[in-house]
Amino acid sequence: MEAANEIGGCGFSEKEKITDILDRRHKERKNQIESAKLERQKDADESEAIEYFEASFNEEVRKIGTLLDGVVAVDCDRVATFESVQKEISNLQRYLSTSTFFLHEYKIKVCQNTINELCKRLDALKNELIPKKKFGFKSKKTVKAPPDNRFGFGKATDSADSQSIGDRMKWTLSERSNELIVLPRTSVDDQTVTASGLTDCIVRLEGHSGALQFTKLKNCLVLCGPTSRSIFLDDCDDCKFVVACQQLRCHRSRNCHLYLKVTSRAIIEDCSRIQVAEYNLHYDGLENDFTESGLDGSVNNWNELDDFDWLATDKPSPNWSLLGDKQLVTDWKLYQSEFQIKHCCKT
Repeated sequence: MEAANEIGGCGFSEKEKITDILDRRHKERKNQIESAKLERQKDADESEAIEYFEASFNEEVRKIGTLLDGVVAVDCDRVATFESVQKEISNLQRYLSTSTFFLHEYKIKVCQNTINELCKRLDALKNELIPKKKFGFKSKKTVKAPPDNRFGFGKATDSADSQSIGDRMKWTLSERSNELIVLPRTSVDDQTVTASGLTDCIVRLEGHSGALQFTKLKNCLVLCGPTSRSIFLDDCDDCKFVVACQQLRCHRSRNCHLYLKVTSRAIIEDCSRIQVAEYNLHYDGLENDFTESGLDGSVNNWNELDDFDWLATDKPSPNWSLLGDKQLVTDWKLYQSEFQIKHCCKT
């Protein structure tokens, strides 16, 4: 009808104009059909990618679970099996990290929780089935660091009750304040280290840890060599963490500075005023520790955080930002000395 109205009253000289109008309309309809077709194809491709990811991810989880079941039931080379399982978990984490661009936030959370549970199970079986050197800090004993210690710092004390550590979890530090706490590599390498309830403390871990968990830290400085697997931070305030790891999750923390080297994308949730910079700790043997930890030295996603409380893709999360040059710490030896003086850390 519209076309007829345009044609009505027009002479033969207007036919070309009318034909052009009809052609344009035809092309517009054709483009709309093509766009709809492409959109449907895109949705189908995305759905297919998600289905393939789920099938592959679940198959790898089953494979890892079978390996862990076997290490308990069968007399085998457990050290080699655990190393194999660790590699499989690392590959699974890498697969998830590279697939996040087409996965929904909920699916990412579920898969990440699955990987975390596998890591916990691996750590528990290693502690149970592979004998470890007994280690504990004797009460009120002063431990002197060698003059040319790896980080170049001075003395350190550690007065945790060895029995209480064993009763809770190996290598745990808790309810400490105004202390310089140093764990040597003989106590850290491939181990899970946990700390809770520390205030105004310096925590320095030498060597390459297996996994770290810090909760309820207030105004603390944490300096670490590379961590093979995951680091979990929870309910921390006004802290500085200098860490390198495969994955990092930070929950319910505020006003913290993270100096990161992380091979997957770090995750924050229920956090505010988180600022990040690139891992910049240096000490003799750092390169060897990275090799021993198995971290990919060529990958560092320090400035790409996923905020699970911020789903908008067109605007950056207000809960984290890059650390400004004026706030950046470049000399950790000097910063630790000043921190010790300011907070009267016991030496």
